[in-house]
Amino acid sequence: MTQRLTTAPRGITVRTVAVGDLVRSPDESLADRDLFECDVLALEDVQHLTDRTADAACDLVDRRTTRRRVTVATASAGPSGLTHLPQRLTSRFAAGLVVQLEPLTVASRRTILATAAGAKGVRLTPEALDWLAERPTSGGVRSTLGLLQNLVQVARSFPGPLGRADVEQTIAETGQPTSAGRDVSVIVKGVAAAFGVSEAELLGASRLRGVLRSRQVAMYLARELTGLSLPRLGAAFGGRDHTTVLHACRKVEEEMAADGALAKRVSELRNLLG
Repeated sequence: MTQRLTTAPRGITVRTVAVGDLVRSPDESLADRDLFECDVLALEDVQHLTDRTADAACDLVDRRTTRRRVTVATASAGPSGLTHLPQRLTSRFAAGLVVQLEPLTVASRRTILATAAGAKGVRLTPEALDWLAERPTSGGVRSTLGLLQNLVQVARSFPGPLGRADVEQTIAETGQPTSAGRDVSVIVKGVAAAFGVSEAELLGASRLRGVLRSRQVAMYLARELTGLSLPRLGAAFGGRDHTTVLHACRKVEEEMAADGALAKRVSELRNLLG
């Protein structure tokens, strides 16, 4: 199956669905045709499935299996630990390959950082990579990837690879999204709670309507309340490009002009978080 996907002449189609978003949004459904037909489907956080969506998930998994499509499910526990879900669904998960993922090691973070730095055109010495990889992240790597965005402009004009001292100085001068951006984390937490999404979902890659709007509102408020530059805000929101932040701010402004309820909601959040 893996070989068939990677050698497919037309490429592969991949869809990601955050189950928490799906449960909260009446406009989203596991019965969408694209979810049956895409080559790879990732169902994130299936522990959030309800009785209603569990039936739809069973049907989706069965139909994709019949079509020999790849389905990947993530959860906070293994199939046997999802006791609130019907056995007809957990048995399908258990029939596949079950893997427990441990927090990323320093070596793993270093590998990811090296790949991301190469993609962004940021040349780093081994010592600089070691220093970035060893920063505390609770096992994740998103916040450290955000720091790379701070290094992009410097790296393009720097004559050689950035050393550890260069990286430390650049981050100190531009501000770290994980420390100087403390106000951003407060805004993210407040907006996530107000819109009924998790902070991880807001900072993640989900494009579902409810999460996307909450993310755009958080970016809009962060720009208004923190005084941070667009690149620094992009870094604070998971290493996104500054143009993404700018688009989000303009989008929220447009929607508030046409939607009084949204304008009132954003105003209340501004007063609460300001």
